[in-house]
Amino acid sequence: ENVLFSPVSEITDISFLPPVVRPGSAALLSLLGGAGQHGRVSLLDLEQGSFISTYYVAESNVWACCWNSQDHHSLCIGASKEGYVQDIVTNTRQVLFTNKSDVLCIRSAETSPLVYTGSRNRLLICHDLRAKNAAFQIEHQSSVGDMKLLKWEQTLISSAFNGQVVQWDLRTQRHVVAYPGHVNDYARVKLKVDESESLLMIPGKDLQTRIWSVDTGVLINTLPPPAEDSLISNHNIPACEVGLNWAGFYPGFAIAATGLLHWYSL
Repeated sequence: ENVLFSPVSEITDISFLPPVVRPGSAALLSLLGGAGQHGRVSLLDLEQGSFISTYYVAESNVWACCWNSQDHHSLCIGASKEGYVQDIVTNTRQVLFTNKSDVLCIRSAETSPLVYTGSRNRLLICHDLRAKNAAFQIEHQSSVGDMKLLKWEQTLISSAFNGQVVQWDLRTQRHVVAYPGHVNDYARVKLKVDESESLLMIPGKDLQTRIWSVDTGVLINTLPPPAEDSLISNHNIPACEVGLNWAGFYPGFAIAATGLLHWYSL
């Protein structure tokens, strides 16, 4: 086990940087803050185990972060009551207004200057960085916990605190596929999509990890936790990952909790 650092507060998000931004292994980490600590986003060198830089959000919690795919010198921050695009060269910020609601997840488009935020007030908002205002917004049934832009960036999958998981057509702002069966009521859980964008995987509050067809919404499988239910609390929902090229060529699923990891091959 290699401990890179001991965080001063809860890690709320992690986003790996593309090689074009920084050669080698580097990641953005967002730290919640609180108890006298400012929320922050830190750029971490994973090879050296050291911080490259840190960006503070004064008097605010930080819930999410990602790199701005439209340039090589700014990052996106989801914080209390609003979001930001932080230019790390000029140290200036563009505010993303969210009706004064906490931004729980944030994603940057790669093919256009758009940033998507998911907020506690149930809104999924598309922000046009050129116009500095919202291009459109979509309303979930409850707080938006996570989202994933799919190829060509014409569709997006998002999940809400009440268990709603939906694929949206961003051109019409209408949902086109629903993924039934996910169990949640308050937790921010990560949704995972494989490289081919054929499988969607989400762990639930009931400790079961479900796998759906991205295209049809059909529930393909339900996987148990890697330990007895009595050993896993609702505050320790299993973490999962799905991929077609583990170690270069092994397709499968990984589910981890309480120090245990289970591997399922495809």
